[in-house]
Amino acid sequence: MASIASRALARTAPSRRRPRRPTVTICGNAGYNRGDDAIALALVEGLRARLPHMHARVAMIALGSIAATDDVTPFLAARRRPAGLLALAYAIARADLVIIGGGSIIQDKFGGGRVKGIIGYAWLVARLAALFGRPLITAPIGVDTITTDRAQQSAAELLASARAIFVRDARSMANCHALVGGTTSPQPQMACDPAFALAGASPRAGGPVILSPAFEDEYDELVIDIFARVAVEAVARLGRAVVVVSMDSRDDARVARIVAAVPASARARVSAAYLPTLDAALGVLRGGSALVAMRLHAMILSYGTAPIACLSRTTKTDAFMEDYRVPGTGIGDDTPAAIAALLVEAVASWPQRDEQAAILATRRATLNRFFDTAVALLHPQRASQTA
Repeated sequence: MASIASRALARTAPSRRRPRRPTVTICGNAGYNRGDDAIALALVEGLRARLPHMHARVAMIALGSIAATDDVTPFLAARRRPAGLLALAYAIARADLVIIGGGSIIQDKFGGGRVKGIIGYAWLVARLAALFGRPLITAPIGVDTITTDRAQQSAAELLASARAIFVRDARSMANCHALVGGTTSPQPQMACDPAFALAGASPRAGGPVILSPAFEDEYDELVIDIFARVAVEAVARLGRAVVVVSMDSRDDARVARIVAAVPASARARVSAAYLPTLDAALGVLRGGSALVAMRLHAMILSYGTAPIACLSRTTKTDAFMEDYRVPGTGIGDDTPAAIAALLVEAVASWPQRDEQAAILATRRATLNRFFDTAVALLHPQRASQTA
């Protein structure tokens, strides 16, 4: 897949002889989908606003969606392969600061030991940072309810090695307190998802309605049915064109099925958009006049710009609706037709406009504390390293 550099990150080529720049290694889920890319690049931008000559190494689940620039070096962190593990170790060893996150780093849905799953990946990053004596901080992360003793132990160990812990929402704060309570870990601090730094663009009143579904096999047919109905309802109720977006290339075929499921009478006004990079995602999302979404980061990137309705099936989107005053419903709360009608009605009027603008301003201000803490940790380490 072709890589398109973020315009905000492009820089001129470095001179041949230049002092060693402060270096941050970011170990989240970049490359998994465009939301995870948004987190990584928002972290880079926030740090670089305080350290203009900073260099970032960004661990990638898959290469291609973030381009290498003078300021950003993406690398494949395939930890189960010798070359990938070596690349991860090198990036951590050469860092002045290691950041874990963001995203839902503390979760055991896909395995919860020291090897499998995202906890296993974060635990390894924390061990390598400790081995090389590098300061570690969590980006404002999601912390789910942990269901196994092994995952709880792994999560507690990796959090104990952090110099500072930041979480992204109230539920994550409560779950984090349950993990670190009674330990020597730093007390968790509240911020918000770093991708909110990219939210709040100027609204586009005449744009299409954007639909952002999410898939994980179990509910795929129901998701396709609901979003096809939402598309029809949006064309009829709002008189707008509809664009169904894929924020993850693995969803492309299922997004195409949503468009194909729209009756012929409305299909001419419904199209699909496949978003291989963050720039492509921002271009489409910021051009919309309304958003109906399951994808958390589609909602974050559109927040404060357009009315949003959420179709939730996860803890993180439940928390988002609650914390950010976003209307919506659960995926199994009613019939597909009733859910579609409710979601479109929620964006037809936008009574939350002023409230959401105030929330966005307040929550983005919390990111300053995270970035300031990160920079304060970076400086002492930088002074101890040679070029």
